[in-house]
Amino acid sequence: MICAFLGLPASLVALPQRSLVPERVPHRTRTIKLMPPPLSPTTAGFPLSEPGKPVVIELFLDLICPFSAKMYTVLHDTVIPHFGDRVSFVVHQVPQPWHPQGSYVHEVALAVKQVEPQLYPAVCRALFTAYDAYGKFTDDDTWDKSRAQVYEELLDVIASAGARRDLYPPLLSNTGGSGGTPMTQALKWAVKYHRVRSVHVTPTVFVNGLEAGLVSSGWTAAEWSAFLEPMGTDNWIIWAS
Repeated sequence: MICAFLGLPASLVALPQRSLVPERVPHRTRTIKLMPPPLSPTTAGFPLSEPGKPVVIELFLDLICPFSAKMYTVLHDTVIPHFGDRVSFVVHQVPQPWHPQGSYVHEVALAVKQVEPQLYPAVCRALFTAYDAYGKFTDDDTWDKSRAQVYEELLDVIASAGARRDLYPPLLSNTGGSGGTPMTQALKWAVKYHRVRSVHVTPTVFVNGLEAGLVSSGWTAAEWSAFLEPMGTDNWIIWAS
């Protein structure tokens, strides 16, 4: 009846149903068996203070973002030393594809996180300073530089923060083909994590798992203190209003 109403032959309307169950699709079955999705062996992000506190502040930052730089500087230098015994601060890296050199910056930071994790907060501080105060790793600064040249300059920065420069070239070497570097997989995990959390702009802040849109990158230490001191969402709502 439907075919007659539409004036179409039945063969064009009554299409056969096809199953997409993996075991019935040979190429999909082979893909599932041979290429399972890689899962990160470590917890996402890096704890800037002791984990497990009742309040968890997650900071999604781009290491070549001026607004992220301002937020991290205030938190690292003043806020975390004061609130770190009561609040768990966690930083997540957010490389942005429209700044291609950002991938190299984030790779180097992730390498420090892997090799000398105790230096990671200080290295991030040094990278932010190099970018924000001295114009390093901006589009203008890197436009005519090779990838290898940018890595060399990044190694100088992390060495200034105490990292052992000689440990990192193997982690930033070309693995051949389209494999990237030995840090490429760690970069993929960082990107995947901020994507599944729906983070786009930087900085983005989450409080106990929920995005806190009222938190500003321009907050001073006093403003952070006024926000955190009540240590409760009801008080935060009152403070924000």
